[in-house]
Amino acid sequence: MIIILFVTVIVLSILVTQFKSARHNTVENESKEKFCTGKNKPRKITSTVSFNFSTVHKSCPSKDWKLHGGKCYWIGEDKKSWDESKNDCAMKNSHLMVIQDFTDMSFLWRYLNTSVFYWIGLTIPPGGQSWTWVDNNPFDSRLFSIEEKRITRSKKCAQASPSKVARQNCEQNDQWICQL
Repeated sequence: MIIILFVTVIVLSILVTQFKSARHNTVENESKEKFCTGKNKPRKITSTVSFNFSTVHKSCPSKDWKLHGGKCYWIGEDKKSWDESKNDCAMKNSHLMVIQDFTDMSFLWRYLNTSVFYWIGLTIPPGGQSWTWVDNNPFDSRLFSIEEKRITRSKKCAQASPSKVARQNCEQNDQWICQL
């Protein structure tokens, strides 16, 4: 058991080191200023790099938002359908959570209730065949797999928990995560 734990710690350390290096390179290539836009109200967010932890730091709109890995996340406490959740995020000048890397995954592990599923910004668009993020990026199946229980035409939205991502009927009411 100790050997398994030791090997796991080594593998995780290697992954974190590789991720930090990749994240640092990404941050260096981005401009120092980002704009989060609402309908007509742009809001300027400045980013700075902390070289000891190699993450992007910025302030979130309010204390209801959680800063993690240079991104701000807001967790809905009531329950809504996927479309209603997407609209709620838009009202907050944000979008449903998009999982693009290890840091986004670690947010799930750190902040979410283990027994609850949350809407994320992954869906199969009407008439589409493949999973797509709300920011129009394609789904990368190398990051995680989507649990495929009984597949029906109505299960075209994705939910996440700290342990898995699963298909769900978009009309089901559940909690959600917004991201800036």
